[in-house]
Amino acid sequence: MIKFVNSLNNKIKDTTPFRIVLILCSILLIIFREPALLLYPRLWGEEGSIFYQFALHHSLYEIFTTAHVGYLTLFNSIVSTLQAKVFLVESAPMVSTYMGFAVQLIPVYIVAFTTYSFWNTPLKKTICTLIIIVTTAPEQWLNTTNSHFIFGIITFLIMIISATELSVFQKYFFRILLFIGALTGPASIFFTPIFLLKTYKEKSKEKYIQAAIIVVFAMVQALSILYSILFNNKYNRLSEHNYARTAWHFAIDNFSMVSPVSTSYFNPAFHCLVIFFGAVTGIIFIYLLIKGIKNIDQLIPLLSILIVGVFSTLGSLHMAGGPRYAYIPTCILMLFFSSKMFEMKKNNIKKITLISSAAFLICFSMYLIDYRRSMITVYQSWYPKWENELAKHKANASHNPRIHPGTDPWQVEL
Repeated sequence: MIKFVNSLNNKIKDTTPFRIVLILCSILLIIFREPALLLYPRLWGEEGSIFYQFALHHSLYEIFTTAHVGYLTLFNSIVSTLQAKVFLVESAPMVSTYMGFAVQLIPVYIVAFTTYSFWNTPLKKTICTLIIIVTTAPEQWLNTTNSHFIFGIITFLIMIISATELSVFQKYFFRILLFIGALTGPASIFFTPIFLLKTYKEKSKEKYIQAAIIVVFAMVQALSILYSILFNNKYNRLSEHNYARTAWHFAIDNFSMVSPVSTSYFNPAFHCLVIFFGAVTGIIFIYLLIKGIKNIDQLIPLLSILIVGVFSTLGSLHMAGGPRYAYIPTCILMLFFSSKMFEMKKNNIKKITLISSAAFLICFSMYLIDYRRSMITVYQSWYPKWENELAKHKANASHNPRIHPGTDPWQVEL
């Protein structure tokens, strides 16, 4: 097996055509998960009922300075401005759906067109790209409501890459991404202390600039979050103290690596399955964290998992975690374990590497199997279509168009 992998790596060259093909295949893979979302774009939850609805009736200044959900959401403000001020109401879902699509492609571009030890061969690039795409929770799919989680993984990827190898375009592009990410939800700012550690190690001019962007705008975002918690905590963040539930979701969401949808098919063995993989992964994680304490390159992804996991769980609704909160830690953990898998040598296979590789392959297979069918949790063909809802509104002005998810009374007041 190891010989075959090495042979495959030697045959495929990391050329520009390969990178373009990788991106094109990724586009097809994203479309394949649920083509109907691109054929019939929809508004998803807060995307329509909060951001778009607010943008329809307020000024640009209010759109970009209002913290609707307890934190600043710059990217959502940009999208809702385009929807409400530039495009017709009929095109609103198309704008947010395709903007969400574009954001999901950014991590793919970063992996394809940069080099790091996790993805320094064509085969590694392919696996890393698959991990980033298939571990994305269904509720994050092709919408801007949850784009801040994608910006979180974008921030992580930019952080670990050596800034000295970036092109001029990539330097400015990544600066813009860090700026938008830091001001779009809290996910990106959780990496701030690790970003400083990486900057201290690398000591390059561009990494200093990247770190400065993260630090400055993380402070702005943190002040916004603090103000919301103290004076306008309508989502009751950090106020529900069911510590047993929070501890359970911290451990399971961040260390089990098990597809949340996959586990539903194993009921009532659900708890046994996630506890088993959570325990195995947790033990491996602690071992690698202790062993890698002096290895900064190994320490950075492991500390990222720990810090993001803690703050994501604490900041989640009801402090109860969930698939979207698990995305970043799970993605980083799988990227890390996949890189360890390639370190195996024919005559020197370490037990810890063998166990982590086996756990990765099993859990990754679950995500692959669930890739399409997991969308049933967020999309059904009977969910309201925007075109039909607009027709109802035109026939009866008191009718507020309903939006996705169709199981909840989400609607937009036009």
